[in-house]
Amino acid sequence: MLFRKSCRCAWGAGLLSLALLGAARADDLTELPLEQLMNTEVLSAARFARQVTDAASAVSLLTAQDIQALGLRTLGEVLDQMRGLQVSADTSYLYLGARGFGGPGAYAGRVLMLVDGVPASDNLFDQIFLGHDALIDVAMIDRIEYAPGAGSAMYGNNAFLGVINIVTRRGRDLNGLEAAVSGGRNGDGKLRLSWGQRADNGAEWLASLTLHANDGTPSSDLGKIPYEDSDAEAWQLLLKGQWQAFSLQLLSSARTVRSQYPSVPATTSQQDGGHVVSLGHDHSFDDGALAGWRSSVRAQLGGQRYNYDVDLQGYHGSIRAEGAWWSLDTQASYEGWQRQRVVLGLRLREDPKLHYDQVDSGYPDENLAMHRRSLGLSVEDELRLSEQLVATLGLRADRRTNVDWTYSPRAAMVWTPLPDWQFKGSLGRATRFASAAEESFGLSPQDHGEHVLHRELATEYRHDTLRWLATVYDYRVSEMIWPDQDITALRGHGLELEAEWQWQGLRLRASQAFQRSHNNLGNELAYSPHHISKLQLSVPLDGERWRLSAAVRRTSSYLPTWDGYTPKDLVPVPSSTRVDLTLQALKLIGPLDLTIGLRNAGNTPEHGLDPYMGTPAEMGRKVRYGWIELRGHF
Repeated sequence: MLFRKSCRCAWGAGLLSLALLGAARADDLTELPLEQLMNTEVLSAARFARQVTDAASAVSLLTAQDIQALGLRTLGEVLDQMRGLQVSADTSYLYLGARGFGGPGAYAGRVLMLVDGVPASDNLFDQIFLGHDALIDVAMIDRIEYAPGAGSAMYGNNAFLGVINIVTRRGRDLNGLEAAVSGGRNGDGKLRLSWGQRADNGAEWLASLTLHANDGTPSSDLGKIPYEDSDAEAWQLLLKGQWQAFSLQLLSSARTVRSQYPSVPATTSQQDGGHVVSLGHDHSFDDGALAGWRSSVRAQLGGQRYNYDVDLQGYHGSIRAEGAWWSLDTQASYEGWQRQRVVLGLRLREDPKLHYDQVDSGYPDENLAMHRRSLGLSVEDELRLSEQLVATLGLRADRRTNVDWTYSPRAAMVWTPLPDWQFKGSLGRATRFASAAEESFGLSPQDHGEHVLHRELATEYRHDTLRWLATVYDYRVSEMIWPDQDITALRGHGLELEAEWQWQGLRLRASQAFQRSHNNLGNELAYSPHHISKLQLSVPLDGERWRLSAAVRRTSSYLPTWDGYTPKDLVPVPSSTRVDLTLQALKLIGPLDLTIGLRNAGNTPEHGLDPYMGTPAEMGRKVRYGWIELRGHF
């Protein structure tokens, strides 16, 4: 039975010729004071907005200005620039790793991703899409936040080793029409049209459609996969509106990949698609018996589909997987006390459709179906013990079909001995339930979830245009949901450092992660490098009319996939250093902005995909990649 998806994607049309039809102006990349950046409301560190410095986690964030300056074009590229995160790939998808856990087959890597508070993983494989198949175009991101650590106490399933929240742009941020067109190597092309507005009565809306094509790789900067002849096409749609206390949002995406293997001969076709709709209402009670209370209600529904077909010399096989879900997420907070704040939460969710059909001309057909319900209750109590000391206690109780009540507690402390210094500590337990695929769509129901005990200490300093932080952590995963019955536990620990500095338009950010992870057998985890170093530098030229940015990532060696190998057979992926360059010109021609990107400028060999290459000659490919984009605002 095949539950691991595979994809061969591309579309060879170049959209660069459409540049004369429209383009988009990037937001002015004027200097964003670090003090203002640090006071940005963070939505992932707590469900109701609070300041970065109030969050018990060592939060990292990238803004729209950072994303534009660095020329980041997929979610995978964005997350690969953030502290401690690692993005890897097979020939089909990008995969997220956090704190030494992740890689192909791990799908979401035990990290929860939210888009404006809405879960962005599918309900078939618990996968988050990070490449050209992502649910949202990164051009629509206002900021992206990463809060590492166990977050299940407030967020529930999959908030295992961290929470990522994507905050999208609003109608007022566009205030008109934006258009962008780009093209690059490997048949890469992209066209985006976005339109947003804010009315005089305060109502605002935004609509954005992105079309993309390439030669089939999940991310263009991976280079061409040498043993396939493929084409792929994708689209992403975002609709959102807000009026008074009500909000409505639609996210939808789809990607189709067609591949041909003339030497076999064989052809394959794969489709991924999903959508999420969210209707929300937020209200603050300013007087009366409910004075001091705030409420938030979100009704959400979504769906996911996956189709795969293969034809091989008279043999035909196909897979059809489809899922649907709905949820009601309610929260209430009371802030009427001077030194205490309480947040209560209730989440109801049902997955009425989880279908898997496999047709194989050589074997009996498989038609599987399951459904499940879940209930979550949460409480968080934030208590200000003194002007310098804040304590937070949280507890979540979850129950799901076939799984009895499980509890996720969390305790955190934030100490501010001096205006520029903070010390943060947290201890929490998080839960992850099995995905539909891990339960074989009803054939192998799981009566328990995975659990992680996560401990973290952090210190943070910020003053004017300088910020740095250091954090140490340790976690232990137990009651594994794992295909290998001998693997019952995982253990990881590490140290993460990050620093930011701004001066007269220059922006510098650096991070360093030291990490170790292994299972109960003493074997190191695959796709878990010991060292991850990142450096981003953005320099204005000629005022702010031109900007040159560089991003450097160095990853130490790590073990590749374990599939079909014993540990002694594994050949480590060697360490590598990658340099990406981006040049921007604002209002180069009328309202048009120009961006030129060069990825892997040093042409460093790509060994991460070696386990998927057919011959030794195809391994260690050099994947320097260039692209150009025009943008404009009308």
